[in-house]
Amino acid sequence: MDKKILLSGAAALVLGASLYAAPASASALSLTIEGEGAVTATMDDNCSTTASDLDANTAITLSALNASAGHTATAADTSAHGLGASRNLTTACAGSASEDNPVWGVETSWEWSAAGTLANGLEVTIKDGNEVELGGAFGTITFADGVDSGVKAAFVGEDGDIDVAGSGFGGHNLSTSGTAGVGLLWQAPSVGGVDLYVSYSPNSANSGLDSATYQDTIGLGASFTADALSVSLGFEQSEPETSTCHADNVTINLAAAQTAAALVDAVYGTDVCGDEQLMVVGAAMDVGDLSIAVGYSELDSDEADRTTTNVDVSTSLADWSLNLGYVNALKKSKYAGADTEQTVIGGSIATDLGDGVELSIAFSSNEYDDFSQAEGNGVTTDSRAEAKLDISF
Repeated sequence: MDKKILLSGAAALVLGASLYAAPASASALSLTIEGEGAVTATMDDNCSTTASDLDANTAITLSALNASAGHTATAADTSAHGLGASRNLTTACAGSASEDNPVWGVETSWEWSAAGTLANGLEVTIKDGNEVELGGAFGTITFADGVDSGVKAAFVGEDGDIDVAGSGFGGHNLSTSGTAGVGLLWQAPSVGGVDLYVSYSPNSANSGLDSATYQDTIGLGASFTADALSVSLGFEQSEPETSTCHADNVTINLAAAQTAAALVDAVYGTDVCGDEQLMVVGAAMDVGDLSIAVGYSELDSDEADRTTTNVDVSTSLADWSLNLGYVNALKKSKYAGADTEQTVIGGSIATDLGDGVELSIAFSSNEYDDFSQAEGNGVTTDSRAEAKLDISF
């Protein structure tokens, strides 16, 4: 539940070491403070290493090195550096350690926002995350560091980011690399159930210099709601000033000191980099007591591409809310034979205990199939379960 403090227009809000004066023309400034604390108990069966290690779980052979145009290596090179043998870095727990469940966690957070309306009708909202929002007949304009892209703002589905114990992609791509730094998001006034969103990020490095990797990135999104059905569509494109990918037609230096993951990327082109084009489609609808949301995102880049699909179903039973989600994500590298796929099934049940306290139990089953020239050599499977007590005010 929110705690609100009303200050007169002539008052000043002191928070931390900063002073914020309320507009003299505002009738009142409403300050909202919200906080949250959570205690969790997490159990999982995962003891594998990190995603960067999983990327190296591959037998890089001479034929693979020479499979792409201009990639050259000699048999002596592959022999000297052990590239003809499979590298399996997906191991059990280090040393003699074994899993110890459950793992307890405690986290707290709080945020504040202050809002007022000027005499001319302009609505002003200030939030603690370096965000300023202006509202009026023109809609709303939000200025923020790391502002939401127009694609993300319009998306009506669930983001597909189910917590897992092992490696994963983190659900949908809802922005490109160019949506970074301080930018703005404009939401036009709703007309006939249609909402339009436009985002603009001038400089990904926030430097104002032309050395920033991405500049002048624009995202577009639109959503439409009719009765119980909502649909959305978003598009964004980022073009770097200089290439951020490995160049084609290069000779790979096998003698150079580099990580296995970097070598794999140099050979197969496994990074999302360079020019990026993002398209996202979402839909949500209510069918009786069920709420169903689906989403599809496709991110094309100069090297790897990613497609993600998810379905989310939720309902309520007595005092409990139930949710079930499915996510499939595929990353296709630039050169054939180097694809990575993830499939996740997750669910949760939650109930409100009253006075801002919620109890929830969530689980997930995750299969992460990192590419490998040996069939099945890169597959890891893990499960995760978590009980959470969430206290908010």
